[in-house]
Amino acid sequence: MPDQNAKPYVNHGMAMAISIWAIILISVLFFFKYQIPELASDRSGLDTLYYVILGITGAAFVLVQLVLGLYIWRFRHREGAVGSYWHESHKVEMIWTLGTAVVLIPIVFSGLALWNRVQAAPPDDAFVVEAVGAQFQWDFRYPGSDGEFGEFRPELYSLSNPLGIDPADSASADDFYRTNQLVLPVNRPIHIQLRSKDVQHAFFLPNFRVKQDLVPGMATSVTFTPIKVGEYEIACAELCGLGHYRMRAFLSVKSEADFQNWLSEQAAATAASVSP
Repeated sequence: MPDQNAKPYVNHGMAMAISIWAIILISVLFFFKYQIPELASDRSGLDTLYYVILGITGAAFVLVQLVLGLYIWRFRHREGAVGSYWHESHKVEMIWTLGTAVVLIPIVFSGLALWNRVQAAPPDDAFVVEAVGAQFQWDFRYPGSDGEFGEFRPELYSLSNPLGIDPADSASADDFYRTNQLVLPVNRPIHIQLRSKDVQHAFFLPNFRVKQDLVPGMATSVTFTPIKVGEYEIACAELCGLGHYRMRAFLSVKSEADFQNWLSEQAAATAASVSP
């Protein structure tokens, strides 16, 4: 007499196989629907490596899940079926181990090459800006016409001197800063020096493929070249407190001529503000 209790397990196997295939289809559709932000810097190599890794892992995911669903469907419970067992195959293990190494080793070395390029010393003609993170805003300091930043000291932090700039340092006389507004020239290397006033933050420019932590007591920096004029968002990508969600700033990339005009306006405004 057939086992009536076995019938539900047949349906379970079919339902699981169909569910797995549905998940694959939905995952692929979502992948092609949503794209990463448009690239606006010279870091196209990161995008290339990202898509290579995503393509390899995505193809492996789809293949493995298709085979899993097929096996669940093919070998679901059947009346009178008997399970079979076999020992491991050293040949198969060697194939997938070597195959994985052949795929991963070039990716690892490509990643190291990109990392060395991203972390390389800034070129001599890089434009330098200082970004200061604090709960919950960004302050961006420019060195003024002398091209040098005045020294800062944490003990000088105050409402009237939020960046702790040392007024005794003559290099600080023409420095100026803007809160939550960063302006940069296009097609020119940019070196941003980063520091935090309080907790750990993360300077994140999605369109520029830039993300660098700001660690209290530690000097960090990032170098990149904007390649597109436009307006972009700056975010803090590190949970830095209850107001983390509103730690947002904006980057404006201008042509060289427009940027020089903007610098001249800021220098004039700064000189007027310190005049007796």
